[in-house]
Amino acid sequence: MNRLHEFERFVDEKLRGLVRGSAPQGERRELIEVHRAILDEVAAHSESLPRGRRVFSYPHLVVSVLLPEPGRRRAYEVALIEGGTLARDITGRLTDDGVEMPERFTVAIELVDELAAELAARGFDISYRSEAPARVAAPMPVMWLKILSGKAEHAEYSFRKNRINIGRLADVVDSSHRLMRRNDVAFAESLEMPNPTVSRTHAHIAFDPASQAFRIFDDRSAQGTTVLREGVILAVPKGPSKGVLLKEGDEIVLGQARIGFDLHSESETA
Repeated sequence: MNRLHEFERFVDEKLRGLVRGSAPQGERRELIEVHRAILDEVAAHSESLPRGRRVFSYPHLVVSVLLPEPGRRRAYEVALIEGGTLARDITGRLTDDGVEMPERFTVAIELVDELAAELAARGFDISYRSEAPARVAAPMPVMWLKILSGKAEHAEYSFRKNRINIGRLADVVDSSHRLMRRNDVAFAESLEMPNPTVSRTHAHIAFDPASQAFRIFDDRSAQGTTVLREGVILAVPKGPSKGVLLKEGDEIVLGQARIGFDLHSESETA
């Protein structure tokens, strides 16, 4: 099986997993065509030397892939970025072609919302560099949480931190009154519903630097955690897991309590 067929099967399996059904044919074909065109262009930049030698002189590539619409971001991330799929296939294509590679070869993949008009039609751009691109850490976004159902210390919260604990009571202690955990979002210890459905150590939100986004995790709560997104309910696995990626406008459901999730840019918080 050649490299293109391997990628076709990989994309089909990944997209089917995302939508829990047949892979969307238009999106599948679009990804395969972009993937093939990128490999062909990179291969065309190899140089022919005497005695049949071929070399690739650029140790660092930056591949900018045009995202057709925001709703397809996850599919493009899964197919091209996660697990180093496209970077691995670029290296594999050059190796299969017998091209001598630089000692240290890196490929950075980025999804962009727009490209120059002359590049938009093909859907990508490639920057060939002799030096690795400088990595500039993006500032952590500001998270805004609004209590929609239940009674907490505050009606609204804003955070810029790596981890936010959510549960019942501000300070959670063990049987010997030793502090076990401090909740950043603390629901009141009350018999009034829905507060009793929130566990004392219910869940936490953590910042994921790789995706520059926040994820919600369930800390083995009694009544579970879900995310409500545009009418769709996403279950958050209990205990150790990858959690669920949060998006603007999501509602976090803790038992029967609900919290609205939003993000604010630097300009909005200045």
